[in-house]
Amino acid sequence: MSTFDDAAGVPAELVVETDDGLQCTACAHRCTLSPGQAGICDVRKNVDSELRLLTYGQVFDRPTGPPGTADPIEKKPLYHFHPTSRVLSFGGVSCNFACEFCQNNHISFAGPEDLELREVSPEEAVESARTQDCEGVAWTYNEPTIYAEYVRDGAKLAKADGRYTVIVTNGYFTEEFIDEVGPYLDAANVDVKGFRDRPHVKHMGAKLEPTLRGAELAHDAGIHVEITYLTIPDLNDEPGEIREFAEWVRDELDQSVPIHFTRFHPDHEMRDRPATPVETLERAAEIAREVGLEFVYVGNVPGHADNDTRCPDCGTTWIRRNGFRASVEVNLDGTCDCGREIDVVV
Repeated sequence: MSTFDDAAGVPAELVVETDDGLQCTACAHRCTLSPGQAGICDVRKNVDSELRLLTYGQVFDRPTGPPGTADPIEKKPLYHFHPTSRVLSFGGVSCNFACEFCQNNHISFAGPEDLELREVSPEEAVESARTQDCEGVAWTYNEPTIYAEYVRDGAKLAKADGRYTVIVTNGYFTEEFIDEVGPYLDAANVDVKGFRDRPHVKHMGAKLEPTLRGAELAHDAGIHVEITYLTIPDLNDEPGEIREFAEWVRDELDQSVPIHFTRFHPDHEMRDRPATPVETLERAAEIAREVGLEFVYVGNVPGHADNDTRCPDCGTTWIRRNGFRASVEVNLDGTCDCGREIDVVV
């Protein structure tokens, strides 16, 4: 296990020099840092006029045993990407958002000095995926953009080892991030936490537009993208807002991009409202289909019919799901009986 050192880590590469200091270019905050100053994320810091990633290779993990957590890919959630496979997941500390409802607040609101972290090199991460029979590696739990260089190095090695690569992200990354890390990423689940800027700033601590732009950048780069919309009562569940979100997916991404309307549960600092009624999620899914989206899911409701993947043209069930368990009903490497190409990466 590692002990935090203020000058630890490695030189960060996503950075430019400005007259006012070093500007980090990993995330859309683009923090400009004078010597001794850390970014919003707390893990990228100007140390003696050099931007350093303080938590390179440091993950929040059990102290012994193989590094990482083996998850079903459906947990990310990714429904159209290597279904039924296992992915080895890694996460660290801190975040570039401050979501009041964060379910991983024990790590996302912690700084690198607050928790004992485990040192896991990119090589060790890939070796652990191999020994645990995981087909892929994911960077998740907290925001992977803030440790971009670690993701890049691990993803590059994972792909060389024949494994797929995944990030679960708030999408608040930059063109520079996509240029540097994108070539080694196969899939991303992007959390869009509403479609109104003012509540986004108030409750998440960041503007909306960079998240939308991040999803577009990833999609345009050929990364498989799925979108999660955490549906929060009396915050982002108004039908008009849902419709605008769905229209953005249709117009700026693609009508076949999978969408997950996920159930909110009270957590962290947002305990003033109930869990999302299932009827609200079903109405959101109905609106998205009315707009023309082809693959719309209801998340965090195990056993719901809208967890299954069905052909948009003929209704044939391709994949059945109950929670994180999935069963493939057809040959996904081909076409549906009706002739439609099956929109699933295998």
